[in-house]
Amino acid sequence: MLKGNDIVCLSTQDWQGLWTRKQRFMQMFARHGNRVLYIETPVHLLGLDVLPHDPTRFLRFLKGPRAVEPNLHVATLPILLPFFQMSHAINTANHYMIRAMLRSWVKTLGYRNPLLWIYTPFSESLIGGIPNAGVVYECVDEFRAAKGFIRASVVGAMEDSLLQRVTTCIVTQESLLPRRAAICPQTFCVPNGADTDLFRSVAGDSSDPPQIIGSIPHPRLCFVGHIQYWVDMKLLRFIADRRPDWNVVLIGPMHPLADAVAIKGAKNIHLLGRQTQSEIPRLLKGVDVCLNTYKADDVATHASPLKLYEYLAAGKPVVSTEMPEAHKFADDVRIAKSFDGFLQHCDDALRSLPESPQTVARRIAAASAHSWRNRFTAVNRILESTFGNRLLYGPDE
Repeated sequence: MLKGNDIVCLSTQDWQGLWTRKQRFMQMFARHGNRVLYIETPVHLLGLDVLPHDPTRFLRFLKGPRAVEPNLHVATLPILLPFFQMSHAINTANHYMIRAMLRSWVKTLGYRNPLLWIYTPFSESLIGGIPNAGVVYECVDEFRAAKGFIRASVVGAMEDSLLQRVTTCIVTQESLLPRRAAICPQTFCVPNGADTDLFRSVAGDSSDPPQIIGSIPHPRLCFVGHIQYWVDMKLLRFIADRRPDWNVVLIGPMHPLADAVAIKGAKNIHLLGRQTQSEIPRLLKGVDVCLNTYKADDVATHASPLKLYEYLAAGKPVVSTEMPEAHKFADDVRIAKSFDGFLQHCDDALRSLPESPQTVARRIAAASAHSWRNRFTAVNRILESTFGNRLLYGPDE
């Protein structure tokens, strides 16, 4: 395991945002004896999804790195110029502003030649500004297919340039491999995972679910995650309209680019908003069927949804739209190619209730190999094989 090193992580997730591999891996590195500086996602002047709810973000960069755990600091960048994923010039100007700040933070913390851990294709021009022992790029999405203030050709060129300079690249889905490996030969796939122990704990728990979901009548069909433009809201409305006696529960923050209009006025669709990671397993305890409703497009093709692993780790029936990651669990996930097919699978899943203990145990077993602990071990093996003695390692645990 990597031990005794300094790591600077340029993330696309706030530390207090929905927890993904970004926060988990950096927390695990810190708890294994590395010093970690976690840089929160860049926000620009048009970041309407963040700033109205967090106006203090304008000045948070003045605090510098904030200790959140032993060996782990979090820092927030100043508000950036918009359109930096649409223009090389704007991106360069932003980096000119923050490069000195990053060097100052690294110096203040006493880091020397840290390992740079990058989640952002537009961070390439920062590499030369921070003396480092090497660079890891974790590609968790096909950014060329993203929506919003992004120009596919520009962000694609940024990523290609980044790949030419990194030591190794880790992707989360096999379909992301070919393009990256063609530029960076040291490219590997480590999919997402789940806190399988936490979610498994709800499967045999007979206590009542939290009131926030317990007050909603059965049957309850649930989606958990960031409600973004890739979530098929029209499909959710179709289910709600065709089965008015069902209740569709959405757990997670709503992004401005999500098609919220599609579900407006549906009385049997319930928005519970963001919930803490520790509370989500207890909420799933009160769910009848879990939903993975990605739109069948390029985003779904290249995605590795955490929710699939979490649903299965909780032992729940799962219905998914067509996407490669769902087919990894074809024996335990019902996969639909159409709205009518999705509805039929939901009907079948509800008719199968209550399920046998053997069926629930099979799903939990299918998810057990996909724990964050196993994923972290896989990442450390990649680091050891690609960096060799340039970094410090302790015995595996």
